[in-house]
Amino acid sequence: MLEVLSLTNNKISGLPASFTSLTCLRKLNLSHNKIVHIPGCIYIMKSLVFLHLACNRLECIADSIAALVELKILIVEGNEIHSLPKMICCLTRLELLNVDFNDIQNVPQEMHQLSRLEKLACHPLDKGLHIMQNPLQEQIKEVLEGDLTTLFNYLKFN
Repeated sequence: MLEVLSLTNNKISGLPASFTSLTCLRKLNLSHNKIVHIPGCIYIMKSLVFLHLACNRLECIADSIAALVELKILIVEGNEIHSLPKMICCLTRLELLNVDFNDIQNVPQEMHQLSRLEKLACHPLDKGLHIMQNPLQEQIKEVLEGDLTTLFNYLKFN
């Protein structure tokens, strides 16, 4: 019946398969560990609304992320992520997506489907899309000088 679990700052590199039994878990904080790949058992946690994986060693986000349909907050800042998978755009309940301080250069064309991301966010507690602190392609940077609506329109029609 556990609903909230924080395992931050524990040098964790993975999770045991037994975590799949945490079906009621709504908030999971695994920030500041040594995780390279999001553990597969997380994708089975269908009740998750909050997933915090900042400051690990993540290089990618698997397409399996689409299984977390209830997710409202996803924080993966401060990792080594090179690109966002197209399947992240299936998380239409996302209100906060923080991918700052990674190695992201481009965004999926389908990103406009994340309509609950209402603005480009700067302050860590702000809802919206945190993406500016990445080596984005020049054309994406230019579009982002407008606002999030400008980016979504650009992605929709290009």
